[in-house]
Amino acid sequence: MEHADGTEHTGGTEHTGDTGRTDDMERDVRYAVGLDLGDGESSLCWLPTAGRDQAEVHRRGTEGPSVVTALGRVPAPDLGQSVHTVVIGEDAVLARNCVHFSVNFKNRHGHTDLQAVQFAQVFLAEFFAAHPEVREDCVLYVGHPAGWDRASVRAYQRQLGVMDVPVRLVAESQSALVHVRDRRAERRDRTGLDRVLVVDVGSSTTDLTVVEDLIPKNLPVGAELGCREIDATLAGLLRRDFAQDPEFTRALKRDGGADMLALVCRRAKEAQFTGKDLRLQELRSGCAPELVALVSLSVERLRQIDVRERVVRAPGGWADRFAAMLTEVRGHLGPPGPELVVLTGGGSRMPVVRELCAAAFPEATVENDTEPSLSVTRGLASIGRHSVNVARFRRDILALKDRTEFEEAIRAGLLTAFDQAKGTLLAHLLERAAREDTGGEQNLDELIRELTGMDSVLADLRGTLEETLIPLVLGICRSYGIRDDQFTLDITLPEIIGTTISRRIRALWIMLRGSQTVLAAATRVPQVGMMFLKRMLRGGVTPAKVGTAAATAAVALALPKGAELGARQLIKTTLHHAALDPADVDRLVTDVAEGIAKQMDQRAQEVERFLV
Repeated sequence: MEHADGTEHTGGTEHTGDTGRTDDMERDVRYAVGLDLGDGESSLCWLPTAGRDQAEVHRRGTEGPSVVTALGRVPAPDLGQSVHTVVIGEDAVLARNCVHFSVNFKNRHGHTDLQAVQFAQVFLAEFFAAHPEVREDCVLYVGHPAGWDRASVRAYQRQLGVMDVPVRLVAESQSALVHVRDRRAERRDRTGLDRVLVVDVGSSTTDLTVVEDLIPKNLPVGAELGCREIDATLAGLLRRDFAQDPEFTRALKRDGGADMLALVCRRAKEAQFTGKDLRLQELRSGCAPELVALVSLSVERLRQIDVRERVVRAPGGWADRFAAMLTEVRGHLGPPGPELVVLTGGGSRMPVVRELCAAAFPEATVENDTEPSLSVTRGLASIGRHSVNVARFRRDILALKDRTEFEEAIRAGLLTAFDQAKGTLLAHLLERAAREDTGGEQNLDELIRELTGMDSVLADLRGTLEETLIPLVLGICRSYGIRDDQFTLDITLPEIIGTTISRRIRALWIMLRGSQTVLAAATRVPQVGMMFLKRMLRGGVTPAKVGTAAATAAVALALPKGAELGARQLIKTTLHHAALDPADVDRLVTDVAEGIAKQMDQRAQEVERFLV
């Protein structure tokens, strides 16, 4: 994955912050909590890491699944005016006794205002109070804009470090992508995910992630383009229109006045694009009395402004900047471009977003998420579950080498391989004349490899082990929802197997070579065989040189036919009783198990793509 600062991270989903890879603690955590801490709206959901239940969205009273990212301070009941309580969401918007009100905490250059951390703490405290079982055993996943550089992300992580639960950061559009993948998997639609561009249109940024061959890449663009710009343009119009109105200007200067104006402008924009009511009466009667005039005047004026044409589509306005950003994205992607563009985030509800994406990528299908404001938070919780499952999957895969049937399969395969090598060697020695070993140790090793059929032996052993061990691996894969075609294991055997078998054969070679020489001489030219035996008995070749057993056979069998039979019997007997040293077998089993486990671990890293 390429970061905004040009560095790269390969593998599955990136977890920025206190961990770069899921650790042992995380693999057994029971719950994953996703928090989309948005500049305009925030949401939270959670799910158990075991099973495949859908994420459940946390709702605050009557606010629904998305909570306005607003924070206020109000006097604490019964503790006097000097002690304040932090309230969030609609409680802050409609607090009549609010002494401080603020929105729009999120910005890259200041990393994020600490008010965002306060908001998150209150939001989480409310959630944990309702679900204490989640609080006891969870990891919190928080989204960050993909266009933020690494320094900004790390600063954000440090600020969120005050939470009393483990926190992981993930790019927001990448989180939305995981939600899209999950949604398609639920309806068994896995097509169209080879080249995907996720465009997450938020309040402070537009977040973009492209996926090719299941590998996500966060694009370093869009960090300065969010729907907040539209709100700011509307607020500028109102400031100009009411510059001479004393009630408006007095309210605007009050603590929280500018933030309330920004919120009213945002709701007016959303009302025009969604057809929802501005809830003027609720705002006017609920907010601090000093802000009533600002709210009333602003709402009435905003109802007269065509936000689509005057602001969004105005020359040099938001739509033009969005189109320019898409052109930059095309330059990053190059041909052939995405085959699917998925639009998420609250801003994606503006028709112009879909229109411009379709124009920028005419070969792609453009798809709107059904609940775009919840795509990120659902994806965050899902990433939490997948990350835990990746850790469990890797643990289960690596634990295979300690299972009895795994070790027994390797041991049986090794012993069979040695027997096969002996059998092939026996056939060669009985059927052909001995070859002179004139080339030294290297030629001897090559000769043994040829006469034992070592290449074929190892190929058969590899096939046997794959046939026995891969079903064990696939059984684990299936338990995690990984299809058989997504995990292929081509076992590479350690070279020590062939070396150990050859070393054992070399120990037999002196004895076998003497017998084979007798056999060859007796079968080709009987008189030569008899002369060889006589010369050997006269001291030309001593028993020490050909092996005691071979010399005894030669003495006992003075006739050529007897020499042939004796040599054959000795070769058969020697190979029949030959065996690998038990200590060598134990070492081989360990070496092979470790080698295969390492290969499975490497493949498990690739399979993380299918789990995340």
